[in-house]
Amino acid sequence: MAGAPRGPGGPGGGGGEGGGGGGGGGGAGEPGGADRAAGPRGRRGLRACGEEFACPELEALFRGYALRLEQAAALKALAVLSLLAGALALGELLGARGPARGLAGGSHPVHFVLFLALLVATNVRALPAPRLRQVGWLALLLSLTFALLCCPFAPAAAGVPAGAAADQGVWQLLLVTFVAYALLPVGGPLAVGFGLVVAASHLLVTATLVPARRPRLWRTLAANALLFLGVNMYGVCVRVLAERAQRRAFLQARTCIEDRLRLEDENEKQERLLMSLLPRNVAMEMKEDFLKPPERIFQRFTSSGMTT
Repeated sequence: MAGAPRGPGGPGGGGGEGGGGGGGGGGAGEPGGADRAAGPRGRRGLRACGEEFACPELEALFRGYALRLEQAAALKALAVLSLLAGALALGELLGARGPARGLAGGSHPVHFVLFLALLVATNVRALPAPRLRQVGWLALLLSLTFALLCCPFAPAAAGVPAGAAADQGVWQLLLVTFVAYALLPVGGPLAVGFGLVVAASHLLVTATLVPARRPRLWRTLAANALLFLGVNMYGVCVRVLAERAQRRAFLQARTCIEDRLRLEDENEKQERLLMSLLPRNVAMEMKEDFLKPPERIFQRFTSSGMTT
């Protein structure tokens, strides 16, 4: 395995960041070795969401490393959305009492079927990255329609009190917003835009279509706005911290692989040097001695000293 750590296509990534077998991360056991392996641009990538590594080969390796994690997160997101739509559809089917659902009355079974179909399509062994992105966009679009239809579009016709109408659909929208931030494989700006559109849509629909104009209603709207602001800020924090953790874990795994390959390379060089200086049988005997536990080596040295 001589020279294995030095190729641009090997586990150590491109030669720009991390270099050869020994200069790649300063050692896996050193504090901050993984951060030094990425270079200054890589360290900035650990501090800012969406920052890429300077080395294209390293970024490509990270994308391949994160692909399976994103697929698992997408499966969790689709499972949560399917359970949410299925529970609401089951509540409608059983005639559960609660606030009027307006336009969402018959949409929950449809969304349940669509989310379930996406879940089945995503649950494959090897899903290509472009198809995973398409699944994320489609799931985000279905989540947007699901959230918009949960807004209180017709509370007056259903005879729902203004306070209950203002609260209608809030918890569904909060859950969908957090799932989009934390689990769906979409870009950060797209997730932020989704969260803002969902929050603004519910507040605007509630403020314009709810007939009451009492101070209590505006207090409810202010509370809803704080909830939406909180879930968006929390979702951004979770997304940034998750990407930082993924990049740091990738760098640590990369430096560990580099150190292992470097040690194997050094062992092969020492073995070749030993074979060139000593006869083959003596060199093989010394190699076997080195592979034995330290206690056995000590016993052999003491026994040989006693015989001499």
